[in-house]
Amino acid sequence: MTGIHGLSSASASSVALAALGAVVISIVLSSTMGFLGGKKWKAQGKHVFVTGGSQGLGLAVAELLASKGANVTICSRTESKLREAVGRVKAAAKSDQQTIEYVAADVSTFEGAKKAIASCSSVPDTVFCCAGGAKPGFFIDQTESDFEHGMRTDYWTSLGTAHAAANAMARNKVVDGKIVLVSSTVGLIGLIGYSQYGPMKHAIRGLAESLRSELILYGISVHAYFPGTIFSPGLEEENKTKPKITVEIEGTEDGSTPAQCAKGLIKGIERGHFFITTDFGTELFRVAALGAAPANRGLVDRATALIAWIAIPVWRTFIADRMIKKHRKEHAQSLAQQPK
Repeated sequence: MTGIHGLSSASASSVALAALGAVVISIVLSSTMGFLGGKKWKAQGKHVFVTGGSQGLGLAVAELLASKGANVTICSRTESKLREAVGRVKAAAKSDQQTIEYVAADVSTFEGAKKAIASCSSVPDTVFCCAGGAKPGFFIDQTESDFEHGMRTDYWTSLGTAHAAANAMARNKVVDGKIVLVSSTVGLIGLIGYSQYGPMKHAIRGLAESLRSELILYGISVHAYFPGTIFSPGLEEENKTKPKITVEIEGTEDGSTPAQCAKGLIKGIERGHFFITTDFGTELFRVAALGAAPANRGLVDRATALIAWIAIPVWRTFIADRMIKKHRKEHAQSLAQQPK
């Protein structure tokens, strides 16, 4: 007997089989797309524009792509640093026929980003948004100015650059354009000490997903990179204000050099991956938070997600949260000594 609130056994079996079939088809399709993808991206002959290109990850990306035959334009605000950095990029170049240039600009505004792209000798067909930097600290200690600076430095630089680049690529009919946004591990999770930085990196993830969909209109592909700790001048600056408990949770030994990160990032782009990671911990957070984003490796991503669904709650509950609770007394004493 069937009714509004029930199904016959035959109907129930049909629904179950249909659901199972949908799951199987989904897994097969995601696996196929993950392994087949499109043609492999090559840096040779590309014009690559890199923000944050005077140091850290940006400079390492520029050097690596120059060694692969790309024409490179690096960008940052400080011309003295750019002059030194462009020499390193030229030294890494595959041949002296490559164009290696720099543009001094503040890309934290739309106008500044537009001028930076327009200042290039030709329209870039590949753009890396590497500019940014964190000022860690406890949420209640940070000021409106700190948060506004984070929005400008860590989100607006990527938003403005991506907007200027997409406009230039679309209106000049650039073939196979590419925009690479740089987020962070804390763009996938929330962590004490990063309220000024993490939300901006979450926003970059959202921007990447939105642009991935929309820029299909113009044949522009989009990627987002989620690095963990990078041993760079930026990290040295972060550590000046980073809370002790944040350092304890992160550890001081785990991390990668800018060159190691650049190598992993470019490898991910060459393979056509959308969300790119270069360490196992961040990879667990990526597969757990994949949502509607494309998988990188189909069934492997699904299998890794099973590990993540067990490991992440254990890490959060028995490591991170427990460490923070133990820090309460020390933090309360510190807070009591501060002026109200």
